[in-house]
Amino acid sequence: LLRAAQASAPPSAVCAVSVPLVMGRLHRALAPWALLAWARIAGADCPDDCPKRCPAQEDVQSPYVKDHFDISQFWGVFYEVAFHDSTQPTNPLFTAACQRSVKSPHQGDTKKYKDLFSLHIGPFGGTNAVCDLEFNITDSPGVFMGHWSGNSPWNPNLTDIANTVVDVGVAQNGTYSWTLEFQCKEFDDPTKGIRFAAVNFYHKKPLIDKDEVEVMIARLRARGLGWIIDASPGMHMVDQQSCVDKQDYPAQDADPSWCGQKGSGLSSLMSTTQGSSAELVV
Repeated sequence: LLRAAQASAPPSAVCAVSVPLVMGRLHRALAPWALLAWARIAGADCPDDCPKRCPAQEDVQSPYVKDHFDISQFWGVFYEVAFHDSTQPTNPLFTAACQRSVKSPHQGDTKKYKDLFSLHIGPFGGTNAVCDLEFNITDSPGVFMGHWSGNSPWNPNLTDIANTVVDVGVAQNGTYSWTLEFQCKEFDDPTKGIRFAAVNFYHKKPLIDKDEVEVMIARLRARGLGWIIDASPGMHMVDQQSCVDKQDYPAQDADPSWCGQKGSGLSSLMSTTQGSSAELVV
């Protein structure tokens, strides 16, 4: 199925993205029947101002983040309220919901931080997937390098992904009420341009009003990143209401599960049932 889909796929557009960090975060781990619902092979439509290369991380940061970013205010629980991110499914059968990011210092390495990223996914009531992500902390404020520690047989070479805090909302007490995070990775062949690009809208509250979302969008566009939410399929709003109503979030210190990481979910099964790797452009 994967080889046939690849053979019929059109060439990737500049902003076309592969299945990385939540299959790079999630899809990687699920059974073959789930893959059938996700294997939509197509190039993404990219607006005229989509760059040919990933912008420098510092170039897309707000002046506040460049000069005043305080990583201690970055720790805590953030809910994803919107995204443009091909790794998070949005089709009717497998739409991800209730995404949450629990950020904390790495207990074994002061130059890293941990992100327990979770989402609710799947039919028949679904399940909570929890992904244990790690990021290198650089000397530049809000500039990180993310790492996927799984053993995906589908896209094994997508490992190091630049993650940038673009802007933050600062509450009266100095804490961060929201963050905008941008990820970008190029193909190893520089002539091919961008392989993966995503933006994630995180907020300390799971439910916010439209005006606050609009503020975050305006801040993103002010940093020259409007192209990513203008590219097909646009910006997706996350359903947090269902998990708020049912109080169905996983524990904030939950073990990784259903995320394709070593020792979690179906990662071992998938490693043995998939004989070769394949790249999906979605």
